[in-house]
Amino acid sequence: MPYDIDGTEVGFRSMSDLSTISQIIGNGIASWLDSTAKGNLNKENRSQSWKVGDYRLGSVFWFFFPELREVNKVGFHWSSTTVCSFVSHTIQGSADTTNGVDGTWETGVYTIPAANTDMDHWRNKIFTLSFSGPVKAIRIGFRETSPQFEDLYICGIHLYGRKAVGEQVNDVVMTDVSGVDLTSLIDFGDQPEGTTEIQSFKIKNTSNTKIANNVNIQLNHEDFTISFSQDGPWQSVLDISSIGPGSLSSTIFVRNLLGPPLLTLGPKAARAIVTVGSWT
Repeated sequence: MPYDIDGTEVGFRSMSDLSTISQIIGNGIASWLDSTAKGNLNKENRSQSWKVGDYRLGSVFWFFFPELREVNKVGFHWSSTTVCSFVSHTIQGSADTTNGVDGTWETGVYTIPAANTDMDHWRNKIFTLSFSGPVKAIRIGFRETSPQFEDLYICGIHLYGRKAVGEQVNDVVMTDVSGVDLTSLIDFGDQPEGTTEIQSFKIKNTSNTKIANNVNIQLNHEDFTISFSQDGPWQSVLDISSIGPGSLSSTIFVRNLLGPPLLTLGPKAARAIVTVGSWT
């Protein structure tokens, strides 16, 4: 979920008096992340970090969505002075909270993968999360309660899922080529430098009554380009004149050009940002 640009607000509180996660939650939100901090929290790299654990420290993040959402996966990107896991943690969702403390909260069903120094930690730290229904807000708490663990830092929290059915009648979503909604990143896999990989997706108009006109698709990473053909031409921007109610666009191909050897290795993320000019 691009929560740093989709209207989601993110709150934070950290306490260092041996409080439990419940006590930290009860004190409510202490500060709000600005657009830069939200963007850093939603990145794959370590542009910014939040200390969320040591022997005396605990922290909670709140995510308030603009509408009800179905959240089905979470990914953490953390670092520590030793290889360790969170001693205590919680992920809860609410469909009716107004301030992150009130309302009805449900603890999600999940298992956080064990910490390690695997080079693919950005990929294999994604885990399944389930609630009984859509949620309007999520709060994620971390706590260490043993002196055997060292300082723990969160560098990224990634949420995966979709807007709940019926929450936005006139909207577009990205799907695979068969029309199934994409709720996770398209992973290009591990490719040798100097090679090129091509994937594909479509845009779906989820409205049952209106036409999506002047649909614009833009990529924001120079290593990725898109085209309506596997043979190109490859560019960073595509325009679709219209997509009918409930219909899919033609296939959009996305190319990852790895270029010559000697480039810096590491995960790269490109967003396909889709806007609709008008609905008729």
